[in-house]
Amino acid sequence: MAKVSRRTRNYPQAPRNTNVPMAIFKGVAVSIAVSLVCAVCLSLISLISENRFIDTYLEYIMVAVTMTSIFIGSVYATKQISGKGLIIGCAVGIIYVLFSIGIGFELGQEQISWLMLGNKFAAGSLAGALGGFIGVNL
Repeated sequence: MAKVSRRTRNYPQAPRNTNVPMAIFKGVAVSIAVSLVCAVCLSLISLISENRFIDTYLEYIMVAVTMTSIFIGSVYATKQISGKGLIIGCAVGIIYVLFSIGIGFELGQEQISWLMLGNKFAAGSLAGALGGFIGVNL
């Protein structure tokens, strides 16, 4: 009677991308693309319908869109590298927040407080870190 072997073979895995700055750049680009698509969809819904819900809660909806887009970009970036999830995710979140603050300065002439900046950076880096943790495990 033949003996059944229960060993698994270690096949070499496909090499992953190890270019961390390029992965972070792609993650930020994906985040910006997701934000733009969501903003266009929200503006179309707001223009087509006479729904006051979107106008009333627009600030909260945009915060949710921002956090979701940072999360998706961080998952994308860390999935490419398959490691360093916390660092890459936080970097994607912070760069995205810097980009959005720069656009905000150009479009509006509002005063920005240190508390609001700290809140945006903390929320962006936490959403990025969460996306990084999940992206590594996918």
